[in-house]
Amino acid sequence: MSEAANANPPRSRGATVPIPSGEASRGPGRPGGEESRARIVEAAGQLFADRGFDGASVRELARRAKVNAAAVNYHFGGKEALYHAVLRRLIDDTEPMFTPMVARLRAGVAKADGDRNALAELIALFVGGLLSNILSDANFRWQIPIMLREFQHPSKEFGMLVRERIDPMHDAVCEIVAAATGNSPQAPETRLITANIIGQCMMFGAARGVVFTRLDWEEYTPARIELIINTVVPRIQAMLGLRPAPGPAKGKTE
Repeated sequence: MSEAANANPPRSRGATVPIPSGEASRGPGRPGGEESRARIVEAAGQLFADRGFDGASVRELARRAKVNAAAVNYHFGGKEALYHAVLRRLIDDTEPMFTPMVARLRAGVAKADGDRNALAELIALFVGGLLSNILSDANFRWQIPIMLREFQHPSKEFGMLVRERIDPMHDAVCEIVAAATGNSPQAPETRLITANIIGQCMMFGAARGVVFTRLDWEEYTPARIELIINTVVPRIQAMLGLRPAPGPAKGKTE
């Protein structure tokens, strides 16, 4: 990794007895078992989001996961491999949302065949769906900070994130942007507008503290998510030169 740091030396809670390969966990402190491995990945996702790779110690990971520190090396062979597992989980967790969304975008652009009303409705569905998922799925609370860290300071895992998540989504949005603007999907302007659209949606997850402070909110409720969608969608449609698609009335904020 570009900011890789050596993992802290494993420290167990009491004497650590080597565990034979494949032995199942018989308690929260034992290294073996899929349940123990899952707890480590879950805790690591939260900790890497909070402190970054360098700031996350193996000892703290073990404490949060309620396992012996030796379990991290037992399951993953070190902190770098654990970070890979966290990014892999992020990709797998978002698969049910991203892959169908990309497929719908591509099919929708082809079906619209240049019809601007259809394109306006398609971008509204995409932006609304992306915002709804980002703001209502609790996993995005730790996934977005990790992605932002990767965007700013790419690690060796960044290629996997680009290949499996960023490129497919951006390429699909580039198609609708190109259809609306008349530019090529590969044109720099198309890619910049695409980054703008997706970035606007991610901002409401990444900068929730600013949004909550400015609007005196404590959480994203369904009504507030609806308000955000109804506010953002027409602006993105206008940016693409598409008429605002008809939609539900603005939701109440309380």
